[in-house]
Amino acid sequence: MFCFYSLNQLISKYLPAEERLKIAQVFIFGADAHETQVRSSGEPYFTHPVAVACILAELHMDVDTIIAALLHDVVEDTDHTAEDIATLFGDKVAELVEGVTKLTQIRHKNKIEQQAENFRKMLLSVTKDVRVIFIKLADRLHNMQTLAPLKPEKKRRISKETLDVFAPLAHRLGINTLKEQLETLAFEGMNPYRYHILEEKVKKVEKNKEKVFQQVKDALADKLSGIVIDDGIKSRKKTLYSIYNKMRKKGISFDDIMDMYAYKVIVPNRIDCYVALGKVHELYKPIPQRFKDYIATPKANGYRSIHTVVLGPYNIPLEIQIKTDHMDCQAEYGIAAHWSYKIGEKTDKALQRWLKKISDINVYTASSVEFWENVKSDIFSNDVFVFTPQGDIVDLPINSTCIDFAYFIHTDIGNKCISAKVNRKPVPLNYRLKQGDNVEIVTSVVADPNPAWLEFAETSRAKSAIKDFLKQQYRNIDYIRGKDIVEGELRLLGVDLKEVPNEIIDGALFNYEGIDTINRFYLDTGLGLIDPNNFIDFIVKHFNDMRSAYKKSAMAKIQIRYGDDSRIADCCLPLPNDEIVGIVNEEGNVEVHRKSCNELYSKIKDGKIKQIYADWFTNADDDPSFRARLSIMLKNIPGAIAKITATFAREGVNIRSFDMMFVDNKHAKLACVVVVRNRRELYLLIRLVRKIDVCVDIERILNKLFDISSSIKSVN
Repeated sequence: MFCFYSLNQLISKYLPAEERLKIAQVFIFGADAHETQVRSSGEPYFTHPVAVACILAELHMDVDTIIAALLHDVVEDTDHTAEDIATLFGDKVAELVEGVTKLTQIRHKNKIEQQAENFRKMLLSVTKDVRVIFIKLADRLHNMQTLAPLKPEKKRRISKETLDVFAPLAHRLGINTLKEQLETLAFEGMNPYRYHILEEKVKKVEKNKEKVFQQVKDALADKLSGIVIDDGIKSRKKTLYSIYNKMRKKGISFDDIMDMYAYKVIVPNRIDCYVALGKVHELYKPIPQRFKDYIATPKANGYRSIHTVVLGPYNIPLEIQIKTDHMDCQAEYGIAAHWSYKIGEKTDKALQRWLKKISDINVYTASSVEFWENVKSDIFSNDVFVFTPQGDIVDLPINSTCIDFAYFIHTDIGNKCISAKVNRKPVPLNYRLKQGDNVEIVTSVVADPNPAWLEFAETSRAKSAIKDFLKQQYRNIDYIRGKDIVEGELRLLGVDLKEVPNEIIDGALFNYEGIDTINRFYLDTGLGLIDPNNFIDFIVKHFNDMRSAYKKSAMAKIQIRYGDDSRIADCCLPLPNDEIVGIVNEEGNVEVHRKSCNELYSKIKDGKIKQIYADWFTNADDDPSFRARLSIMLKNIPGAIAKITATFAREGVNIRSFDMMFVDNKHAKLACVVVVRNRRELYLLIRLVRKIDVCVDIERILNKLFDISSSIKSVN
C-alpha cells in the first residue's frame, strides 16, 4: 500500500509492535476515507496525511499523535465526524484532530477575521494538549514542500502566513529543525529570485573556503580532545532565510555577513561547557561583546548553550556554540524532546510559561484579530529576562517597561504602582528593561493607573488591565451623562421616562443591536457610541399613543376617595395626584392603575378590557392611607437599618413589609412597603431618608415586577 512502507520504517525504530499495528489499522481507515480525493498535484490526497505522520515519526512522537496526523483532515474533508473518531480511536485522538480542524461553520466578516479565529482556536487547543501544534507544524511543513502546483499569488500568501505564524511558533517551542525548514521554504515561496541568487552565492563561498572550514573543525577537535563526546564537533551554516533577514535588518551586503558558519561543540556535562569555552578562547581570539551565556539565562523556549564569536584563520569570524548532548537535542527538537528523548524538566517549565501567556492573552482580549495581534507582540517577540527582588526570573517581550513588569507580577501591583527601582536606582515607569535587570516596584494604596501609561506599556496584559480600570472609572461618568441626555430630551417633549411602561422601553431598545437594558443604553449614549434620537422618537410616539388610547376608550367615570385602598391595583400602588385609569377586570371588579403601569398596558393593548375614567376625590372627613414601595441602598455598617426605621417612626410612617439583601461587602439593598397619606408625604419622606449618612440611594418603585435583586442598578 502506497506510503505505508516509509511510515512503518520510521515508527519501527521506537514504537512497539502493538502500537504499530494500531497505526496500520488507522492507515487503512484514512486511505478509505480520502479514497476519491486528489491534491492539486494530482496525487492521491491521503499522501498528505501520511507525509505529516512521517514528519512526526522523525521526531519520535507518540502513537496518538501519529494516528491523529493520519486522521487530521478526516473531519474537515470527509463525512466522518469528531464523534466517529472518538468512538473508533478514542477521545484523546479525537481531541487532537478537533484541535487542528478549521472553524468552517463560523461566518466571519472578512478573511483576516476567519484566519484569526482559526488561529485562536488552534492555540487554545494547544493549551489543552500541546501535541496539536506538532501536527499543525508538520501539516504546514508538508504543504510548503508541495507548493509547486499552486499559482504564484497563492504561493506568496501561504509563504507569508508561514513566516508570520508557523515559523515563529516552531521557534517559540524550540523546534529548530522544523523552524529552519519552514523559513527556508517560505523564503523561496515569497522571493524565489532572491532565494536562488543567495543560494548560488553561498555555494560559491562553500567551495572557496571548504579547506578553511575543515581546518577549523580539525583544530577544534584537537584542542578539545578528551573534553568533547564522540563526533562532538559539528559544523552548521546559517539558513538562506537567516542570511537574507540579517542583510535586510542591518542594511548590509552578503559580503558583510561575518558569521555565516557556526560550529557546535558537544560536551558531556554543564561544567565541561565552561572548560571548553576556555580552550576555544585559547585557540582563537574572542571578539568583544559577542559572547552570550544561554546556560545561565536560558531563552524563553528553553534553549541553552554558550555562544561565542572568535577570529579564525585569515581573521574569518566564527561562531562557536558549546552545549551538552541534551541541550543540543532540546535545541533541535524543543518540547518534542519530551516525547522522544525524555528531556523535560526545564523544557516543561518554559512550555508552561508559554501556555500561560496564551491563556492570559485570551482572557484579556475580546476579538480574535486583537488576540492574534497580542500573540504576535507578546509571544512571538524576543524576550528580555529580568529579576524580582527575591531573585525570581521574569521573561517579558523585548522593550517591556517597569509598568509591564508590575502588571506581570499582579494586576493590583500595576494599578497601585507609583515608581520603580532598577538595580537599586530610581527609574521612570517608562524605563525599557534590559537583560538581567533587578526590578523593584513601589506602590501606594491611593494610587490609580494613569492613561499616559498606555503610550509606553508593551504587553497585552498591562494594556488590558489599564484600559479595564480606566473604563470602569469613567463608566459612571458616561452613564450619568447619557442618562441626563436621554431623560432631559424626553422631558422637553413632555415625557417623564419613569411614567413609560417597560414594554414601550423594550420596544425602543429593540432597534439597537446588542443593547438590551436601559442602563447599557445610557452608558453607550454617554460614550457617544450610539444616537439616542430613534429611541426618543419611539418613546414619545408610543407613549402619546397610549395616552390617546386612554382618553378615547373612556366609557364611564369613577371617583376614588382618599383613604379608599380597596380598588388600588397592587401592581403599581398609585398615590393621590398620580395620573390614574380604571379597568373592569375579569371578575367584574374595578381596578385603579397608574397610567404608566406595565401590567395595565399589557391588559388594555388588545382592546378586550373595559377602561374607565378615574380621578381622585377628597372629603374633609377622610383619613387617607395608601401603600407605596421604596428601594433603599444602604452602607453595610452596624446600625444602618436602625437609622432608617427610626426616621420612619419619627415621621409616623408605618412599614407594611420589609426585605433585605446584601449587594456586596460594602452595600445592602432594602425593599419595603410603607403607608403614607399622599404622594407629597412620600417624597418628603424620601428627601429625609436621603439625608441620612448611611443612605446611598432611595427611590419609589412603581411596578410590582420589582424584585429586590433586579432593582440593584448595574451597567451591563
